[in-house]
Amino acid sequence: MAERKVKRTLKEASVTLQIASGIVAIAVSFVLVLFGLKLTSPVFVPNIIFGGFVLAVIFYGAIVFFLSRKKLTAIISIFISVILGAVLIIGYGALSKSLNTISKVTESTEKEYLDVSVYVKSDSSINGISELSGLNVGYFSGDEYSSKMMEEIDAVNVTAPSYVEATGRVALVDSLLNGEYSAIILNESFPDILCEQPGYETLKDDIKSIYTKNIEVEREQQPAAANPGTGSTGQTGEGDSEAEDIPTIELKEVYSLSEDEDIFTVYISGIDKWGSIYTRSRSDVNIIAVVNAKNGKIQLINTPRDYYVYLPVQGAYDKLTHAGLYGIDSSKAALEQLYGVKIDYYVRMNFSGFEKIIDSVGGIDVYSDYDFTVEPIKHYTVGYNHLTGLEALAFARERYAFAAGDIQRGNNQMAVIRGVIDKLTSPSVLIHLDQVLDGLEDTVSTDLPADMIYNLASYQFTTGKEWQINNYTVTGKGESLTTYSMPDMPCYVMIPNEETVSEAVRLMESVLSE
Repeated sequence: MAERKVKRTLKEASVTLQIASGIVAIAVSFVLVLFGLKLTSPVFVPNIIFGGFVLAVIFYGAIVFFLSRKKLTAIISIFISVILGAVLIIGYGALSKSLNTISKVTESTEKEYLDVSVYVKSDSSINGISELSGLNVGYFSGDEYSSKMMEEIDAVNVTAPSYVEATGRVALVDSLLNGEYSAIILNESFPDILCEQPGYETLKDDIKSIYTKNIEVEREQQPAAANPGTGSTGQTGEGDSEAEDIPTIELKEVYSLSEDEDIFTVYISGIDKWGSIYTRSRSDVNIIAVVNAKNGKIQLINTPRDYYVYLPVQGAYDKLTHAGLYGIDSSKAALEQLYGVKIDYYVRMNFSGFEKIIDSVGGIDVYSDYDFTVEPIKHYTVGYNHLTGLEALAFARERYAFAAGDIQRGNNQMAVIRGVIDKLTSPSVLIHLDQVLDGLEDTVSTDLPADMIYNLASYQFTTGKEWQINNYTVTGKGESLTTYSMPDMPCYVMIPNEETVSEAVRLMESVLSE
């Protein structure tokens, strides 16, 4: 009898230990995920280990109480342990999703894409590329994607079209409008550029796209060997144009602000496009964030989209916004050359990503310096405005409502970034974590190392640090010049005010002080 009782006790103890071990295994696996995510804060991990230990003890106690016939106490203990177990499992799932999302966002790619279209006049009866047999189709040989689109056209026509080379992109559009060509092959972003020019304001109504293809292109990371020097547009490979006399822009030696991994610079690029984040387009938001994670300081430097800058990758001068047409590396290199400061990382976001992230956190609060209206979206008042993703996008894009134009738009963009940072660093973001992660996928890309993102998130979560954010916008003087992207005709550019550029560098350096 005594032997049977001992065996039963040992069996019950064995079952109890197995169940308790299972709970501990959940806690341990959760901790391993934390280490995998690099969320190894001295506060965060011990709390998780302690939580797993408490859960195992409570569950073990519940079984002991149950075996001793104290069923009510056992039920309460089991209920508590189930709740704690559910929290651990949900947390495990959330962190696993975070790992997957951040892996996608930080995924390195040597490829970028261009949206290339075949355009005809808006009143043309042609509605598809299969209707181009034997017709004149214009293209510009300086565009690397033209041959790939020709292959697409040839594949669906019995008789190949007659391809005619234009001397430049503006000449290509003109030839379509005057009827010389039945269709043209053109980067989808170029009509957006040209319609800003006098005489082409209605271009987007005058032409229509009958076919669009997302074409893969190589990233251009190596600076061009040729250096145009200063005092000229320095155009190469985009057509011939006469150089203008402009204020001297000195080419600078680029230096690193700091070797400390807790102090770094990030280029925030907002491209004027919905859809894939890897598709090249104009960069309408160009902000450098200098971050000091030690003292909680962030300095935002906004550079107007029309700034006339040297593009080291292309070896020529252009508007900063046009640099985005040649990829993130071109934009980043242009800003490094302008300020003489090395940019450590970039974050690129398109319009769809912008809206998704803000909506995912329930909107943001943004301060407006002016009363203005963006029809039909919203009227903004002086002071703080609570904005949805679409309303924040309209706020950040508007420039015609202000006397300062693009300068004020840059200030508004930095106000939106401040609002996003404030929201993402608040405890309330945990409620919306799942939606935030969904918003990041396919709409944001960055070369920030994943472990840096994890550690910053852990640091913010455990300390609740309030960041001191300052902003500054450089200014300049308007001129009309030809550029690398627009060699056919002069367009509006902003010649940098070197005093404000120097002040921007000083402000970047001031963040280094602890």
